[in-house]
Amino acid sequence: MKLPSGWEERPAPEGYDDMWRAQYGTLVPSPRFFWHRDGRVALLGREPVARGSKDLRWHISVRHGDPGVDGRVPSWEELVDTAHALRPGVPFVIAIPPLSWWINVHPDVLHMYETRDEALVTSWRNERGGQRPS
Repeated sequence: MKLPSGWEERPAPEGYDDMWRAQYGTLVPSPRFFWHRDGRVALLGREPVARGSKDLRWHISVRHGDPGVDGRVPSWEELVDTAHALRPGVPFVIAIPPLSWWINVHPDVLHMYETRDEALVTSWRNERGGQRPS
């Protein structure tokens, strides 16, 4: 994967791959870790839509800065840039589930999920403003 300017891939933190395999087994590769020179950190992976499912979708987790030091929620522009830089052409959504379903234990992280909702993707295509394709 050729990375756009400002991005570099780094190894996963020690123990992360073991934790991932314990949760998903070996059929789902561990996410890849990317750092941007502006302070963004992104995890990019293909994950099952449901436990045990073979239907994998892209998932990008993004934060800015170091948790507990200078971490913050990424801006809209940073999210958009991250998605277009790391998985150009993939339609993503930012999910907002009911509060009782929340699982995010990292307060500075936002998540983008690949969508295959055909009605939504068709709507986006029909209502696009003519911007440069990604």
